[in-house]
Amino acid sequence: MTRRVGRFLTWVALTLLALMVMLALLIALFDWNLAKPWITRELSSVLAREIRVDGPITLGWSLAPAHRDGSSRWLPQLHFTARELHIGNPDWARSADHLLRARTLDLHFSPLPLLRWHWHISDLRVEGLDLVMERVDERHKSWRFSDQPRSRWSFDIQQIVFERALIRYVDQPLDMDLRFDARPLVSPTNQSAELRLAPAAPSAPVVQAAVTGRLGQASIQGNLRGGALPDLLNEDSVYPLQAEGEVGEVHAVLSGKLINPHQLSRAELQLRLNGDSLDRLYAASGVPLPATRPFSTEGALTITRIDPDTRAWDWHYAHFTGKVGDSDFSGDAHYYRGPPKNRLRVTAQAKLLRLSDYLPDVGKKSAGHPYKSDARVLPEQQAKPQRWAKLDAEIGLHAERLQLHPDIALQDASTTLRLQDQVLTAAPLRFALAGGKGEGEISLDGRQSDIGGKLQLQLQGVQVRELFPRLARFDASFGKVDGRADLSGSGNSVAAMLAHANGEIKADLSQGTISQFILEATGLNLANAVFAKLYRDQQVKLLCGAADIRIKDGLAEVRHGILNTEDAAIDIRGQVDLGRETLSLDVVPRTKQLRILSLRTPLYVRGTFAKPDIGASKQALAARAGAAAALALVAPVAAVIPLITPGQKIPDDCAPHAAAAPS
Repeated sequence: MTRRVGRFLTWVALTLLALMVMLALLIALFDWNLAKPWITRELSSVLAREIRVDGPITLGWSLAPAHRDGSSRWLPQLHFTARELHIGNPDWARSADHLLRARTLDLHFSPLPLLRWHWHISDLRVEGLDLVMERVDERHKSWRFSDQPRSRWSFDIQQIVFERALIRYVDQPLDMDLRFDARPLVSPTNQSAELRLAPAAPSAPVVQAAVTGRLGQASIQGNLRGGALPDLLNEDSVYPLQAEGEVGEVHAVLSGKLINPHQLSRAELQLRLNGDSLDRLYAASGVPLPATRPFSTEGALTITRIDPDTRAWDWHYAHFTGKVGDSDFSGDAHYYRGPPKNRLRVTAQAKLLRLSDYLPDVGKKSAGHPYKSDARVLPEQQAKPQRWAKLDAEIGLHAERLQLHPDIALQDASTTLRLQDQVLTAAPLRFALAGGKGEGEISLDGRQSDIGGKLQLQLQGVQVRELFPRLARFDASFGKVDGRADLSGSGNSVAAMLAHANGEIKADLSQGTISQFILEATGLNLANAVFAKLYRDQQVKLLCGAADIRIKDGLAEVRHGILNTEDAAIDIRGQVDLGRETLSLDVVPRTKQLRILSLRTPLYVRGTFAKPDIGASKQALAARAGAAAALALVAPVAAVIPLITPGQKIPDDCAPHAAAAPS
């Protein structure tokens, strides 16, 4: 019985060996071009795409090529060649009708791993390669030949040899369409006529490529250097990458590595960007940022796949630093890109933040503004609220110094910006100003064509001397200011919003002292002003000051404005047109004491924000001068009578009172 079993097994083994020999001879001797129509037809049917070979094909045996360390395998390999090869794309692909076209394809692979659904390709040579890869999701990749979650086939490639390759990569989840004109990178280690791009040191670039295409709405043009091509295709590989070029209107430089680029699970990069304005980043990132002065930034960017099924990615821009104009910034940012909506979370700090760097169009003329003027001051840069719908954000900001104007700056300013369902808020907004403090909030509603804005702001204990540093040269104290603003408006720029603003502004000025010369000069008391300037400059007690301004449809009316001292009261009346940026104010001084040789008369403030015109009322001056001249003809002594200003009884508080007739 044992002998029979042994004979049976021997015959089975001999039969299998004979079959293998016959199969080997068949492979080596058979003219596969005779079976080419049937093979390509069956493959096309099974793979649901067109497979075509317009040139000859061969299939034979060969020894495995030597490894990089000089060793070789003893098992023979199959050697396949095909000329004018065409592999089509599946029906759902939209980028091109082909996955691969090659003038010549030459590859060596081991036959035994095929029994366990694995391609072990030791050497792949290609001429005239034109490759188009498209990804819709994890089940729909044009280079995969199954729509199952994971194909049973796997592969590894040891080396790829080529002279030039045209590669296009389309990634719908990343909204990316890139074209690469790739060539081997000539270096002292790979200058042979036949460049073998086998895996080298993990950080050594061996391929160079010119890159064009787009990312999001941004066009891309640049150059890159990368590692060996097998590392792009093999599982669990690390691919080194260096690139520099233009992404939209932003110059980008990056270096780092792609982890498992076959499925692109993670990228670790050092990134440097610079451009004319931060809003240029929107085209590639989808993050709505303001129009600014030129910027630069650098930091560590990590891109991680979160969930392949939902196309979710996490972009972490860590420890970044940068500048916008003369302003600096640093911080950390997380950007979740994927359904149902992109989300941004940022923590940022600045030592100096200048408003003019983030509102660079201040003073620029806009042809589209409804009120035409030679020069404008209020920012007219148009916001684009429709972009806000694609993102929710939370941005924590802190600035040691926030410069609103060359002479006015906030200290220790902080707020949290929140963008939720196209509504942007800055709350709470806290800052220190000139020895005092402020607090408030801002809300911008972008759910309609014109942004609806609201501002609430309170000031407490603001030192006038510190608020206006130029007054420091006068030996005086100027008291403190408390104020409140409550405004609303609509428009897609600061200028448009103020042109349609409604609300009120109120402020109170506490007791202090002020230079007598300033008051006398304001009132045009020529004799006293000159005398005080040349011989003395006494301090006058400031009793109080107050302002009550109402704004309706962009027209600001001073309902009550006064600066009250122990010697005089100065009333401010008139209007400011925020739409046209024009001034129409009168400054009316009222004296509490007798003044001789006084040309005291109301002052006017006219013109525009850009070019204000400040002067004395010419009619009042002419009337007084005419009266003095007429009296001089009658009696020279009487000529001084029109230049005498009698004192008035004026309350010492700053509450609204019946207006006294101007002197």
